[in-house]
Amino acid sequence: MQIKELKKQIKLNPNIQVCIISHASSGFYLVQIRDGAEVNLLSNWRGQQRVFRSLDQATSELKHQGINRAVLLSHVANDEMIGREPFYKGLNSAALNLCF
Repeated sequence: MQIKELKKQIKLNPNIQVCIISHASSGFYLVQIRDGAEVNLLSNWRGQQRVFRSLDQATSELKHQGINRAVLLSHVANDEMIGREPFYKGLNSAALNLCF
């Protein structure tokens, strides 16, 4: 889902959850959009996943587009080693609400 599609969806359905996913072992952040059972990642115009290099960069882009709330999910690779599902398949990590 591209950012312009996300803006339209939020206007139609304000209950859409926007998540910023962080990886503990790297400095990369993804934006995940949850609408009920449907889960999408923010993509660029080529259809590739949009990757941000910092939390500030991700929140600044969302704020610039008029989105003022998100949930921060932190993924630790060790979760998979102990039998937990990866973060993008379920809410297994602690969520931190962000307002910007």
